[in-house]
Amino acid sequence: MDEDYVSAAARHFVDSEHLLSESRADNAGYLAGYVVECSLKAVMMSGGGPHPRQYGHDLALLGREALDLALLLSPSLRYYRPETIDEIIQDTKDWRPSWRYAATGDLSQQKAHQMVESGKKAFEQLVVPIVLDGWDEVPK
Repeated sequence: MDEDYVSAAARHFVDSEHLLSESRADNAGYLAGYVVECSLKAVMMSGGGPHPRQYGHDLALLGREALDLALLLSPSLRYYRPETIDEIIQDTKDWRPSWRYAATGDLSQQKAHQMVESGKKAFEQLVVPIVLDGWDEVPK
């Protein structure tokens, strides 16, 4: 199965907002981290840059080095680098996929809200423009 980062980002975004509204902070924050990850990977794939799989789940690495390399290889992607990318990365710097194993209640509602807001920014500023530009399926 090939990755569809646009679809995954959209699904995780909707689910994270729903879970936050249901006071399910742990899962909302966990999924919001994947919104950011998939949004960054969607941008990288849309420009034909390096395959983002090699960067794993490291949001800081994806948001800086990997995205910078993709921009270097495909200058047209500069359109998709929001000015808030550093803020998004800073707000999600503590996120780890291992949050799925954390005890219920480890993630505060406030931190989950911050994570979901960062996911929303990433989705709106990275994925939405890709879709609006006609890339309904990012090249694999």
